[in-house]
Amino acid sequence: MNDIFAMGVAYLLGSFPTAYLLGRLFKKVDIRETGSGNVGGMNIYRSAGFLPGFLTILIDIGKGTLAVLLAMNWSEEPLVVFMAGILVVLGHNYSVFLRYRGGKGLATTLGVFIALSSITIPFVILAAVCLTIALRDTNTAFGASALSIPVILFFQYQEGVWVLFGLVLAAIILAKHTQDFKEYRQGRRKII
Repeated sequence: MNDIFAMGVAYLLGSFPTAYLLGRLFKKVDIRETGSGNVGGMNIYRSAGFLPGFLTILIDIGKGTLAVLLAMNWSEEPLVVFMAGILVVLGHNYSVFLRYRGGKGLATTLGVFIALSSITIPFVILAAVCLTIALRDTNTAFGASALSIPVILFFQYQEGVWVLFGLVLAAIILAKHTQDFKEYRQGRRKII
């Protein structure tokens, strides 16, 4: 029963609509109707300013970390911990509180890895920076850097469950970046 509870809590934590609430609080805007329409840290930063953007990113990272730490505490099954990591990102990207709209999952995924495998983070960030320099487009680069997650996890752990975990997270992130990839192919750039 704790396992199901841990996974349910992870999804609900992820679903907490940080950017939406801070957009309402700081600028009285519906973040879904401004900027890119994405319910995440970068859109709230661009639409409402530094402080709400910074707080959104910080809280979204915290959601990922907390979900995994709670699952580790409530369950002895490693699979449940991996599922909590996946479900918190799914909750962030497809929030039950926003009719299944949400962010792109980058900050929440970072939070998951803070709790689960912090050694992975510098390598994924390096991939994102290199792709940003090569592509000259932050949105596309950060989305595409998700492809590095399963590769890095393979070399770090050499276990199928880690690679599968990385593949699922990468697929979730890539699915939310399809519009960025399309805009990149059309020649539109989004450098911060």
